[in-house]
Amino acid sequence: MNRKELEGKRIVFTRHLREDDTLGALLREHGAELIPLPLIEVASKVDPEHEDDVLSTIQTYEWIVFSSPNGVRSFFEAFFRRFKDIRCFGPAKIACVGKQTAHEVNRLHLEVDLIPPTSTGLAMAKAMIETGTLPSACVLWVSGDKINRAAISELAAKGEAIVDTFVVYESTQTDLTKNAHARRFREGGADLVFFASPSAVQSFVDQSADLQPGPNASIPKTLSIGPTTSEAMVRLNVRRDGEAESPEPESILKAAIRLLS
Repeated sequence: MNRKELEGKRIVFTRHLREDDTLGALLREHGAELIPLPLIEVASKVDPEHEDDVLSTIQTYEWIVFSSPNGVRSFFEAFFRRFKDIRCFGPAKIACVGKQTAHEVNRLHLEVDLIPPTSTGLAMAKAMIETGTLPSACVLWVSGDKINRAAISELAAKGEAIVDTFVVYESTQTDLTKNAHARRFREGGADLVFFASPSAVQSFVDQSADLQPGPNASIPKTLSIGPTTSEAMVRLNVRRDGEAESPEPESILKAAIRLLS
């Protein structure tokens, strides 16, 4: 790929742009101008009693599933409030939805045992069932407040696992009424809006009045991070011009270049 194939292209980045965000760095390296407009605010939030119940029995789980990078970060914030040694994590196998989630686990020098071929909760459930290890196994599903009930039901019904859930963060819509980047988007538009989650799509729709492009604004194309986000776009009548083959940064970069070339 030409290192400047996105030169002059304005891309709306609908999740928080962390300093170490690989996708953000790749898009900028290829010439894109990013408009940081996170549509969802994420905050660690753990029920103290539930935290005590889970962490006091952490070594009894045979599988621990992390459904997102935010889940990994918030879980280990709680974990290290209780333990000072990573070895207290116990012998559980670790499953992660997506390579970015696995990357967060690897930062702690923990190996990931399973990543499903498709980065969805149902794909995770199917991959875990195919290991043949689930009947009567204790599984901990770590997530935010938007729990994937279908995936958990699959593990319990078809996998015959005993599944506990552990909510470690909550997601709320960003208030865009006085957001400077939202005003910039209304006035000038963009070339591409990148949707990183179904929640972001919902926030975009709910706050459409604060995102309505002005008469001189460029109307952007839209890119979904994957099938679950695409389903939300269809359900909420948001136009979808493209979908990344996977939620990995390189795949999203290639999809953006295809759409904008």
